[in-house]
Amino acid sequence: MLDKIDATLRENAYRGEPILMYLAGGLAVNYYCGTRVTADVDASFSRRMALDYNDLIVDFSDAAGMPTQLYFDTTYSPTLGPMHEDYESDSQEWIGIGNERRLVQLRVLSPLDLAVSKLGRFEGNDRGDILELAKHGYFTVDEFRQRAEAAASYFVGNVRRLQTTINIVCKDIEGLTPSPDSAT
Repeated sequence: MLDKIDATLRENAYRGEPILMYLAGGLAVNYYCGTRVTADVDASFSRRMALDYNDLIVDFSDAAGMPTQLYFDTTYSPTLGPMHEDYESDSQEWIGIGNERRLVQLRVLSPLDLAVSKLGRFEGNDRGDILELAKHGYFTVDEFRQRAEAAASYFVGNVRRLQTTINIVCKDIEGLTPSPDSAT
């Protein structure tokens, strides 16, 4: 997918600084924990992008050898959920995938910002994703609460729901036993 985005930029004579792609969602959880399988890419860019998202679909075989597709989720937006104002600068480069040769470079939200981003929707896999990151030792309950509440201060809308969700997750994190391969 990154190669396809790079090709689009080159075909259209883009000459600026590399564009940063910030990965969130299930793929980012899988990057850190190796526990999440998904076929959609939740990401945002450092520049406004004009892409034909149907051209970005990538065919591949899943772990069971079944053919599937990776696609860009055009409904994802970092503005629809709580995000700390420093989420882009605190992201980290995904090393070893050829970023240095592309006009688009993949970065992954920090585990803490990734967990906070899951609070907005808080459906399906979101709660489990947050707890998996915490179980792997990427943050403590206090670090999570501090970052989530800071992100909530930039959020408008139903902030009571968000505060309730933060409290639920903090209680869940307090009850976790860290995994043997935790990051800390």
